Amino acid sequence: MKKFIALAVILIGAASCQESQKIAFVDSEKVYEEYQEKIDLEAVIIKKQEDFKKKTDSLGMAYQIEAAPMQAKFSRLSQQQQQNNPEIVAFSQKWQMVESQMKAQEQSMQEQLDKDLKELNTHVEEFIASHAKKNNYSFVFGKNNSGGLVYGNEASDITETVITELNKAYNSEGDSKTTSSETSTKTD
Repeated sequence: MKKFIALAVILIGAASCQESQKIAFVDSEKVYEEYQEKIDLEAVIIKKQEDFKKKTDSLGMAYQIEAAPMQAKFSRLSQQQQQNNPEIVAFSQKWQMVESQMKAQEQSMQEQLDKDLKELNTHVEEFIASHAKKNNYSFVFGKNNSGGLVYGNEASDITETVITELNKAYNSEGDSKTTSSETSTKTD
């Protein structure tokens, strides 16, 4: 409700100004769907996730292969004897360390993903603001599922222009710019 009141105040204020003001909107979801940098980032993320899954699956198989003979060898020991057996203790410690390293790597990947998505959002927002200033728009609203804009006249929709120019700007940066996730992929 607050959004609608704020929107109404802005629109009334804009309508009451003596000077004609340009107002436009952008379909935010469509911009993100078609923005090449986001598409490239998704591809990098999917590749990292697949590689991580292969690594964890491989470690899981290695654990099972290493654990099977130990289980057969020590299955007759009591629980107390198993807990005190140096070979079993060393095996458990080794795999606990591997597991904690995998969790740390997974957390690091998630933090990098969050950082990359935040940078992407900031870049898109800054681009739209710059585009609006360059084209003398007084207001640019974002159309999305949260209800920020319920309706917009198609003549005021600058979504396609923003997508085209955003992708052109990204492509002109070309291969000279690598995202931080690509950089970390190359170093992994």
